[in-house]
This record gives sequence, structure tokens and C-alpha cells, in this order.
Amino acid sequence: MTGKAIITPPEKTEARNYVALLGEETNGQLSYRFHAVQPGEGPPLHMHLEQAETFFIVSGSFIFQAGDDVVEVGPGTTLHVPKQTPHSFRCISDEAGKLTSVLTPGIHDGFIMNVPKAQASGRSKEEVRAMALEFGTEILGPPTLLEERFSNPSKSRGLNSI
Repeated sequence: MTGKAIITPPEKTEARNYVALLGEETNGQLSYRFHAVQPGEGPPLHMHLEQAETFFIVSGSFIFQAGDDVVEVGPGTTLHVPKQTPHSFRCISDEAGKLTSVLTPGIHDGFIMNVPKAQASGRSKEEVRAMALEFGTEILGPPTLLEERFSNPSKSRGLNSI
């Protein structure tokens, strides 16, 4: 016997801060998100303690830090970050970039549902860090390698491009 397809209409995805599938909906297999990222923006350096994260770049250009690697990526690129690997990214396009991400396994829905809302509401960094840790993600701080290269274009020549 096969399972039943899960269909998330656009309005539901948008209402959930662009979370298309929750782990609770996929029997813990994955969580699936869509991100529209404004130029110069992206998450702080963080790592998922129990989940891997895979990104697919839909549009725009991004600079990613994953562990000690910093790469510049564009549309059509897929980037996989194993669990317990510090990572972050910044949109380096003149317009908003778009990407999707899949967290596997689909646990810690509280992170993708609650932490962005807490950040947007102005909760303190300490509160957001504590909340993220409750949901299996450690916020490590600013993405040092990224910030160094993003703020100093002369160093961007050393980036790997994909």
C-alpha cells in the first residue's frame, strides 16, 4: 500500500512563513521551505544538531559558508550541508534571491515555524538562541568567513564559484 500525497496550496505555504511541508506532515521524513532573501541578508551562522540541510538556488546569487568553505553560487546550484556543520548564506544579487531548503529528517518544526517569527518580532538574541537550541539548532553568531569576504570585495577573488 502506498501513502497519500501531501498537497500544500500556495496560500497555506505563505501563511506559514513559506514553509511548504512540515515534518509532522511527512511522517518525520523532511521539512521543506521556500526563501526569498533580500540583497545583503541571510541567517546568522548556525548548525542543526540532528538535521542535514539541502539548498537549491532558484534565482539570484548567494555566498554560502559551510564549515570552513565559502562558495559563491547561482541559479540551478544544489548545496548539501551535513548535520552539525556550521553554515550561513547572504544574497549578493541586486534583487532578492530565491532558494528552497529541505531539512532531513523532518524534526524540529518548531525551529522553522517559531524562530523566524521571534526574530521578526524583535526578541533578544539571547531569547532567539535559547529557542533555537530547544529545537535542535545552535546559533553560533555572525558568519565570520562570510562577513569578511562579503564586506571586502577584494577578498572575493579567493571564492570558489559554482
